[in-house]
Parts: sequence; structure tokens; C-alpha cells
Amino acid sequence: MVLAAGFGTRLRPLTEELPKPLVPVANRPLVAWSLALLARAGVEQVAVNLHHLGKTIEQTLGDGSGFGLRITYSPEDPILGTGGGVARMRPLLQDGTFFLVNGDVLCGTDLDAVLRFHRARRAVSTMVVRPLPRGAVFTPLAVDEEGWMVEFKNARRPSRGATRPVMFCGVHVLEPVVFDYLPAEGFSCINDHAVTRMIEDGLDVAAWLDAGPWYDLGTPAAYLQANRDLAAGRVRLDQLAPGGTFQPDAVLLDDNVTVEAGARLGPEVVCGAGCAIGTGARVSRSVLWPGARVAPGEQLDGLIVTPRHRAPDAR
Repeated sequence: MVLAAGFGTRLRPLTEELPKPLVPVANRPLVAWSLALLARAGVEQVAVNLHHLGKTIEQTLGDGSGFGLRITYSPEDPILGTGGGVARMRPLLQDGTFFLVNGDVLCGTDLDAVLRFHRARRAVSTMVVRPLPRGAVFTPLAVDEEGWMVEFKNARRPSRGATRPVMFCGVHVLEPVVFDYLPAEGFSCINDHAVTRMIEDGLDVAAWLDAGPWYDLGTPAAYLQANRDLAAGRVRLDQLAPGGTFQPDAVLLDDNVTVEAGARLGPEVVCGAGCAIGTGARVSRSVLWPGARVAPGEQLDGLIVTPRHRAPDAR
């Protein structure tokens, strides 16, 4: 299941135009990177929950065949939260082990390896985690030397050796026992209502430490940085190719981009389909959404440019 029902509040005003799962990353919808990651791991059927601008997501992704998947949509009104969304899809998910992926993360996690680890540990849940960066605002968690979650919010279990602080990366592997901990209806949180209580009940929750590329695209700055890193080749995600053609100076151009005489692009610029850059304009370290326009002579640096908005705080 991919969780795609959120409001994308921290990305406003960008998410007034597109729901967060559809914001373009290297000229692909953000959620497409997660769907391709699941398909690469052998997943065939995916549930996607919807709320904010949900019809747009469904229209963009279709039946999932473009990813080699079958997508079942779950529109929510009102929004049900990460736990309530999962509980609503119980008929699809309850027959075996399943992945649960936040629709706003960008990563290249080896899900095959995570699943093997999960099954070898016979865990009820395995959470993909990363070392907690100094000064990070993420909820601090702790794992022990054997890869068990020993501190999770208010839940504690005895550690086996030294512990280290980590942060959750938005990817779970879950067993159907999780449904015993979720309300059958209404709003709930997968972490507060299920994972925390499973640990308190002595069930084994494992943690897979991932050192690969990972982004939480919750802010304009993080969103811009991910695009710049992909354009510059500093980060590569193998599950999906960026959309368009790479040009000199770390410029990625999608189809039908118009660059007028004297305009200069780069370094680290991503242009979506149908963009138009006027005569003598200069664009650097920026992302242009499909259909965006840059006026003749404009000088843009460190911006997210859409047909309706610009995000100057993305510098």
C-alpha cells in the first residue's frame, strides 16, 4: 500500500496545484518512484488511498499497468490517517506480508533485502530506518545491535547490546497481526495505534538500517535539493529513469521545452514538458514544472517555478 491521501501542507502553495504525490521529481511524479520501487521488488498489486486532489492522482496513475502493477484506489472522506487508511484496505492486505510506503518519500531502498531480513527475523513489523542526523527534527527512535526496535515513542523493550538513535524512513513491512491493533473504522495512526502497542505487548518489531539515498520531500528546500541532486548525478535511483534528456551543465529537459535565443540554463536545472524560457533569460539551480514560463531577461536562481506559483523560500 502507498499512502497518498495527505494534504502536503508544508509544500504549500505548490500542493494547491498538485497533490504532493504528483509533484514532479526529475520530471516524474513523486509517487512514481515508489511504485517503481515496489514493482522492482516483485509486487503486483498496490492499494493507494486518496483524499486531497485524489481524482488527479487516479487520473495520472490509471490502473497501474504503466508500472506493471494493478492499483486499487481507496478514496477517503473524511481522511482516515495512516492507520485508518490501512484498516479500510484490510480485505486486500490481510492475507499475508505487505509493504506500506509513505507517498512523500523518495528513496532507493532494496525492498527485496528488507523483506528477506523481515522474514529471517520473523518480525511482525520491520521499519526502514536511518541514523539520526545531529539536530534533526524527526522523532528519535532507538535500535539495538541485533536490529530490534527497542525505543519507539513511549514504548520500550530490553536491548540486546548497545543502542543507537535512528529515524524512520516511511517504509514498513507488516504482518496481518497489525489489524488486531487498528480500529476497524475511523481515523488512526499506524505508529501510535499499532507499532507502539505491538512493542508494548512484547511483539518483535525489527529495524532495517538503510544507508542509501533518501529524501523526505516535505519542504520546498528538500524538494528542490532532490531535483538538483538527480540532475547533477550526485544521486541515482535505479528503479526509474529521470524523464527527458540530460544536457550539459546538469540540465534535464523534458519534451517540447522551448529555449529562446540567448537564454542560459544551468547548473542543476530540471525543466518539465512544455516549459518556455524567454530570450536572454538565465535559470540556475531551479525546477520548472510542466508548462512553466520564464520571461525574457529574467534571472532565476534557486526557485521552484510552476504555471501559477514561485517558491522563493526554496533557496
